[in-house]
Amino acid sequence: MSLRRIALAFTAGLAFAAASAPVAAQTGDPLVAQTESMIGRFVGELRACGVEPRYVPGVVVDSEPSIVSFYEGDRAVHLSRWADAPSFVRELVTAWASAGTLGLTPEQQFAEIFNSLLVPHELGHFVELSTGAYNQQDFWVGEVNANRIALAYWALDPAERARLPERIENYNRFLAALPNPVPEGEDPHAYFQANYERLSNDPAAYGWYQGAFMRAAWAQKDDADFCTLVSAAAT
Repeated sequence: MSLRRIALAFTAGLAFAAASAPVAAQTGDPLVAQTESMIGRFVGELRACGVEPRYVPGVVVDSEPSIVSFYEGDRAVHLSRWADAPSFVRELVTAWASAGTLGLTPEQQFAEIFNSLLVPHELGHFVELSTGAYNQQDFWVGEVNANRIALAYWALDPAERARLPERIENYNRFLAALPNPVPEGEDPHAYFQANYERLSNDPAAYGWYQGAFMRAAWAQKDDADFCTLVSAAAT
């Protein structure tokens, strides 16, 4: 599978949108229960920081149009399960698992990235969108800040904080191998803002940028804690 096609699958999976979609009741689904627990803890931590959300996001398990996303329209985190993922996504994750650093099977790699690690990233977008902060910042800042919120969320638990370096290495190994689309001497942030439409429609370039967003967030992981980040997003 080419890096370009792999990037297409990956970036499709990270999409989030404001469009509405039907919310289906999925009582008893273990993935729903796991995600609801994560959301419950996230919202609890928000409240502990003095940030009261306008609503608590719901959970929808579906496979289209994305693998993990937050939809403002139906106020829900949407995610997919391995068994329902499109075949090209399963090919992607199989290749990704082979390049990964945690020794995971493809199914485990899928769950690690799309059902776990990136869920608080989407909840970071939830905070930004529900407070209006997302519309007051550029795309790069929104993505980096969502990653910073996610990293700070995981770091709240000492055991999870200890695991973060290896989880981020496993996440970033594949993305860092994509071709760097930024011309020599250009600033990646400024270049992205100036060429957003073209880069966002180039799967390989956009995949590289997803890695850049996480690398930027990781470099700032010690600069602010969870409360500082979500309070800033809520003002």
